[in-house]
Amino acid sequence: MATLKLPRLAAPVASGDGHGGARAGAGRPKGTTVASGGCRVSRPTAERAELLHLWRSEVAKQFGTLVQAQLSAAQGVTHMVARDDAGRWTTVTDPDVMVERLNAGEEAYQLSAVAPNATLIGQIMDRLFGQARQTIDVDVSAEPSQLSDVELSASLTGLLEKLSAGGAPAPEPVVTVLDTNEAEWQS
Repeated sequence: MATLKLPRLAAPVASGDGHGGARAGAGRPKGTTVASGGCRVSRPTAERAELLHLWRSEVAKQFGTLVQAQLSAAQGVTHMVARDDAGRWTTVTDPDVMVERLNAGEEAYQLSAVAPNATLIGQIMDRLFGQARQTIDVDVSAEPSQLSDVELSASLTGLLEKLSAGGAPAPEPVVTVLDTNEAEWQS
């Protein structure tokens, strides 16, 4: 087996005239942090951190309500309104009244629905159980280096046919065999 020799790159040289390179004493001293007071946080970063803190505290206060709203949106909502004795539309929540209005005929009630949100259901499940693995089944029977040129060409043709999936016929792959001469690698 031939080895390929690469020339070594020269290390950068710091000029002594003050133009470029590392300078002694430059930069923040080691060990200084924002917490120790050794350095300051920029104003936009501090403002962003304060807004994020306020947002998190408001969300924490209403967390139960937000979870219930998210679950309701994921499940979907059905809403029934029916005409009362005066002829006005009112929301119906009592099952007995619902049955009575449904039996009264179509002019006595209206149903409206919000479809379940499949994306939201998926997000809730991902939070509970973690994301599902994204796998691809690949049949690898041999390494390409172990195949002959004819076998490699047939494998490539089959792959191109699968990728075209019934569209235009797959182009015939061009396989070029290079004669690797050890003398070429060492020069």
